[in-house]
Amino acid sequence: MNGTDTAALDASLLAREAWIARAGRRWGALAHAGALAFVAMLYSSPQFWWPAFERFRLAYASAAILAGAVVVHRVVSGERIRVGGWGTVLVFAYLSFIPLSLAWTIDRNETLRQSVEAWKMAVIFVAVQNAVDTRERLRRFLLVAALASLGPALGGIEVWRTGDALVDGFRTHWRGNYADPNRLAMSVIAVLPFALYGAWTARQRWARVAFLAVVVAQIACVVLTHSRSGTIGAGLAVMVFLARGRRGVPRALVAGVVLAGALAAWAPETFWQRNATLGNLEEDESVQGREHAWEVLGVIVQERPLTGVGAGAFLSAWYRYAPLSAGGHRYVAHNILLEIVGDLGVLAFALFAAFAAWALRLIWRAGDDPLVGIEARAVFGALVGYLVCEMANGYSMSWYLYFLFACGLAAVRMARLRRALAEEAVA
Repeated sequence: MNGTDTAALDASLLAREAWIARAGRRWGALAHAGALAFVAMLYSSPQFWWPAFERFRLAYASAAILAGAVVVHRVVSGERIRVGGWGTVLVFAYLSFIPLSLAWTIDRNETLRQSVEAWKMAVIFVAVQNAVDTRERLRRFLLVAALASLGPALGGIEVWRTGDALVDGFRTHWRGNYADPNRLAMSVIAVLPFALYGAWTARQRWARVAFLAVVVAQIACVVLTHSRSGTIGAGLAVMVFLARGRRGVPRALVAGVVLAGALAAWAPETFWQRNATLGNLEEDESVQGREHAWEVLGVIVQERPLTGVGAGAFLSAWYRYAPLSAGGHRYVAHNILLEIVGDLGVLAFALFAAFAAWALRLIWRAGDDPLVGIEARAVFGALVGYLVCEMANGYSMSWYLYFLFACGLAAVRMARLRRALAEEAVA
């Protein structure tokens, strides 16, 4: 081969590498756009505002684009798909229990449905991590999620304003996934620190004001749901986010005083009446229902400690295990950990709890990183608030929970990469 042929071959290889690099960037950008579209559609739910959009199933379509683009990006670029580290073996093992429980479930149809949901959670958990692979992309995801939450937040406020079929006569709700007041509050709390983060980091005054307005709408919606766990979760989400960093504790205390003053001035009387029942739970009807659910759970654990009744089969087990005092009304477990124990047994519970503890520890530590620390703190605050709500409600198959874990572990990876580069530069 002469020099001319060698030069031509080198030029061809360089051109091919440049094409692969451009294609990788394009597919990476598409994956990120899919992630933004997914969280925007999940929250804003345009089909509830304009029914013509319902046929397109926009959230699922966006998730499919996200997942497909991540896979193609992997094929084109040769980069491996990130799953979040060794500790994610725990959550994948937990999720695998769901289809495995088809072997012993007492409600095969519901367990099949839960198996599909578990697959969706795993896809979103992995795909979002790979789509928010830089600080700017993570920041954009957090801000889009915060803005999109105006959909259910303003929807809930409008339902309360018009008095449209309020739950218990005074609790607001919205539509679809947000038709239950507790779930509406939880979903808003999942991105409440993101709006605070937007207000904190925005460079322009109008943007800071806009994100503060989002915070006000989110808190107003949580208040109008009259969700007691939501009230506690929202307070913790705000305080945990603000308390980290320089002068964090005084800042959190000031925010707490401002929030308490705003609630005292504008929260409806029914909000205070419902939250006052926290001091007298023995007579609270919803708490009595939870006690019956936990009695059912106790019998399940005694009879099926290792397997549970099968994923999603807790309600189907009610008539078999419920005490006579429970009557005919069935309740969910109202606690994510107890739900997992009842559905899948103590081993699955241990796997999920170990994963959550591992992930929370890493995300907390990433909050000290000078590069992505504030993003990690926002995600950590959101997770704390959301998990507190999960302790009183219990929805183990939750889009919000898994995209929060994904964002947190993405921040952890960026913090580790920055530290490695800094150590290499020093060496």
